[in-house]
Amino acid sequence: MDRLLLLISILGVVYLSLLVFVSSSSRQERYVHRLGVKWKALGERVQNERLQQLLHGSGLSISASKITLFRYSAALIYLAVQVTGDFIRSVPFSIYDLLIALLILLITSPLRYLPFGWLLAWLHQKALIQKDGELISFIRLYENNRLRKRGYMQFGAFCAGTASHFQYIRQDLYELSERAVDEGNERAIEWFCGKFPDGHAFINDIRSILLATEGMDDDTEAANYLREQGKIITKISSDQYLKKWSFIGDVSTIINVIPSLATFLMIVSLAMQYIMLIKGNFNGVGMFQ
Repeated sequence: MDRLLLLISILGVVYLSLLVFVSSSSRQERYVHRLGVKWKALGERVQNERLQQLLHGSGLSISASKITLFRYSAALIYLAVQVTGDFIRSVPFSIYDLLIALLILLITSPLRYLPFGWLLAWLHQKALIQKDGELISFIRLYENNRLRKRGYMQFGAFCAGTASHFQYIRQDLYELSERAVDEGNERAIEWFCGKFPDGHAFINDIRSILLATEGMDDDTEAANYLREQGKIITKISSDQYLKKWSFIGDVSTIINVIPSLATFLMIVSLAMQYIMLIKGNFNGVGMFQ
């Protein structure tokens, strides 16, 4: 109890000193501004570019500096609480508290085979499938737009008009529309397709279709070309459908396996407890003695 009162007294003196230090409004504003600048500088110092790329690729609009500060803050706060509790109870510091703090950092690490890293990789894979699905929907809408008998929208206006219907490629379509007006359709399409990885399954087909169609002056010729390429677009849609449901099937398999695995572990645990119970009751005495 004496240690608890001592700790409360120290915190009270520190808080009172802080109030006296920032008693005037001008000092308060300067102090808060300095604190904000230092906190921002600390966040930039621990900025992790790889983590930021993983977050962006996973569709999460969170700053990597905030994640990093949260990780270390959680570990330090836990350690501080345990040290304070040990001090109040007059208990020596336990090495297990330090190990738990390190475990917090390990679990929240963005490395691929750790829990948080695995979650980011899973979200990234999910975002790629969704993005590919939106790309296929875009090329379908583009095909329908060019095959309209009563005229079609120009490429830049079409991209800007359809961008609001998508989530993952929305900003890219808006910029594609602006580049199509400023730089021309060909350079804009090359930029847009360059946003996807080099080993992408069908981005080269999309690039060829867009460049060839927009390079044709005759609308009838462009419409006939798109009708011929309809088989390729249909195949791309079919492959994407199979890929999406394969991904969902893998997740469903994992979910279905969990109850069976839990039941098996429960049976093993009960069997071990039963064996230990029998061994404890006989305590080394032969069953038939």
